[in-house]
Amino acid sequence: MTTTRTDTRPTSIPAEVRVAFLLWMGALAAGAIEIALHDIEITGLAVRLSLYAVVAAIALAMRAGRNWARLTLAVGLGIFGTLSLVVEPVSWLLDGNSLIDAVGRTDLTGALIATSRTLHVLCVWGAVLLMFRPRANTYFGRRNVG
Repeated sequence: MTTTRTDTRPTSIPAEVRVAFLLWMGALAAGAIEIALHDIEITGLAVRLSLYAVVAAIALAMRAGRNWARLTLAVGLGIFGTLSLVVEPVSWLLDGNSLIDAVGRTDLTGALIATSRTLHVLCVWGAVLLMFRPRANTYFGRRNVG
């Protein structure tokens, strides 16, 4: 007697993974806005845009169910990328500067940079959390089976 096992794993991209992908694109957009607001020399701009292209390619691989891409995004950007975004403001605060004074002196460009950086971090961490939800875990597990 042969028994048939029904595979209950999702065959399409789960909503969590689709939204995580959109959040990664949002993080890239927020980073691009911040680049546009800074005076960056052409070499720095080329390096950042190249990195953004690599991140976009990895995010596409993540959306396609590649677990290595999910882990690369989570560790590379979720941990190290977040640290690179927050180390400057945290160091500034630890040096005894006042956030309230800074807000009072901030011009429009500074406010836009702070907003884009905040959105950037929120997009990254939203994406990381969604990539490890149960349905996403099942999706990535199915993609790595065969």
